[in-house]
Parts: sequence; structure tokens; C-alpha cells
Amino acid sequence: MNDGSVVKKKPFLNRLVIFFVAIFAFIAMISMLLCAVNPLVDPNFFVWTSFFGLAFWPILLANILLFVILILLKARKSLYISLLALVLTVPGFMRSYSVGKEKIDEGNLKIMTYNVGAFFDVDDSKRTRVLVKNDVIQLINNEKPDIVCLQESGRWTKETADDFGEKIGCKYYSTNTYDHRGNIIFSKFPLEDDDFTKAFNASGAAGFAKIVKAKSRGVFYLENSHLQSNNISRDEIEYVGDTKNYVEKSSTGKSIVRKLKEGFELRTSNTKAIVENLPQNHIPIIICGDFNDTPLSYTYQRMKKAGFEDAFLSAGHGVGTTYCGKLPMLRIDYFWHGENIVPFTFEVVRKQISDHYPIVMTFNVSH
Repeated sequence: MNDGSVVKKKPFLNRLVIFFVAIFAFIAMISMLLCAVNPLVDPNFFVWTSFFGLAFWPILLANILLFVILILLKARKSLYISLLALVLTVPGFMRSYSVGKEKIDEGNLKIMTYNVGAFFDVDDSKRTRVLVKNDVIQLINNEKPDIVCLQESGRWTKETADDFGEKIGCKYYSTNTYDHRGNIIFSKFPLEDDDFTKAFNASGAAGFAKIVKAKSRGVFYLENSHLQSNNISRDEIEYVGDTKNYVEKSSTGKSIVRKLKEGFELRTSNTKAIVENLPQNHIPIIICGDFNDTPLSYTYQRMKKAGFEDAFLSAGHGVGTTYCGKLPMLRIDYFWHGENIVPFTFEVVRKQISDHYPIVMTFNVSH
């Protein structure tokens, strides 16, 4: 039965705009789907989803923007595409953003991890390494940690390590002698070895471990890790930010893709070396350092599956960006902990010296 009413069609131009926006929304939704499944995909089996896991925040922002545009265009049918995309963001968002908690108290131990980038200033290449090292010392003294884990600090002699340790008030130190990049632990408490640490350190695959004996505050294992870097140069990062280069210097783009691909694959092996060589006793453990992978990565998933907790999610706040170079919103430095390690506070120290921010955690060791 025809009641005489006429369904008015949207103007042709309006429908055309909706059509193209819907296409972009579909692409953005598929990108978010690949982000969501990436933690389950071993890069050695299929590496290409890892690129989407690396870009979670830009993809999320693109989906939100397209959702708003579709609302303004009153495109009700196409809106379901963006709604599905936003649903798919939930697992990644829960790994990438911390609502934090009220900081009533601090733990009785404080630890810092910091990739110092070989003591080169990320903004001023003319500054000497001595000046940059002094800046790092001042930063550490401002935070007053009990333990400091540095990555990419270069080779240490006994004299340079003694001098640095004295300046930050840490009597004890230990370096990873199997890796020239310069993983080192400075501590106010003795650092010791047992059968586990000796075996783990001998591999040199993903850092090194020590037992920290913090007197009445507890005993725990500490692993200072630096997983495979992407080895992308500053010039290549500049390239990523300039779209005209994609045409003019396609060989650079291919180099970046190749380096990222190799990095994803090698970090899988690094993580395997960590999770398959854990101590068999009940001493609590903290694993910290530069993992070079985001919370939407297979690396992160392997750590979670092994039973470790991401201290940022329980004690941090916000996005927690730890990389301060020109690739935005990357959280790639972590404090992972097992049972009987209780984080109280987690802070990203927003002091830009190297291309990483230091992160600091206070915690207790429970027994």
C-alpha cells in the first residue's frame, strides 16, 4: 500500500563523499583488525601484521576521525564499519593505556631503566658524550633510585664504572660482558650470581641477570634486557616524516621495511631466550629494559603468556610513551615482574637526553 510518502535521496555529491569515506573506514577497520590479531602471530611465520601493531595509535586516531565524519554525514549504514573498528580497539587500548591509581604510598625500593643511546644527545649532535653523561648523572641523582639499569651505554672500564657509580651513589655494578652495546646495572645493594644467572648470562642473547640482595627489603632476580634494535638511522626516521621521499628515495623506504622486518623476527628469538630460560626456584624476578616492541606485539604477548605483568598497567598512567624520537606514542621500555613483586608507582621521566625517556618504578618484594 502506497501512503504517498516519498523517501528523499541524499544529493549525489553527498552520496559520493559517503562512498569514499566508507572505503577509508573499511581500510582503517581492517588495519585495526590486523592490530588486534598481531600479538598472536609469530613474525617468523608471518611478519607483515607486525607493522600494524607498531602503528596502533595512529590507526586508532584514524578510526575515531572517520567515525566522527560518518556521524556528521549521517551515514548510518557505513557507521557500522567504524563502530566495529572501535570495538576491535578495546584489547589494544587495554594494553596501551593505563588509568592509573591514586598514589597513596611508594614502595621501599626504587629502580630506573634507561636506554642512554651511547650518551649521544638526541637533539644536539655537537654536544660531547662527557656532557651528555653528566646530564644523565644529574637526572639519576634527581630521581634517587636504588638500582639503575642502563642500555646502549657502551663499553665500561673499571675506572669509568667506578667513577659513574660513585657519582650516583651506587657502590655495586655489573656489566654484560657478552654484549658490546653496554648493558650495565648499578646498585646500592650487592649483585650476586647463582647457577641460573651464570647460565643465562653466558648466552648473551637478550641481556643479563643478577641477584639483588637488598637486605631486609628482600632478595630478587633482576634482568637488564635490550632486545634487537630496528637499527633505523636518524636520517631514515627523518625520511618517514616526509611523504615526498616515498617517491624520490624509494630505496630508503625499502631499507626501513627490511630493517623493521628483521627486527620483528630477531626480537622473537630474544624473547624466546628470556621466557624459556627462567629460574626454577621461587625467588621473585624483575625483567626491565628496552624491548623495542609495543604492547600490540608478539614479543609483549610472549611475556604475558609466560606469566609476567606489565608494571605500567597497574602503576602507571596514560599512554606512557617511552620513545621520544620522531616516531610518536611508542611505549617500548618496560618493567616486567613476576609474583611477589608489588609495584606502587611507575613514572616516565620526561627529560629528553637520548631518544628514550627513562622509566622509574617503586615496588616492594613480598614473601
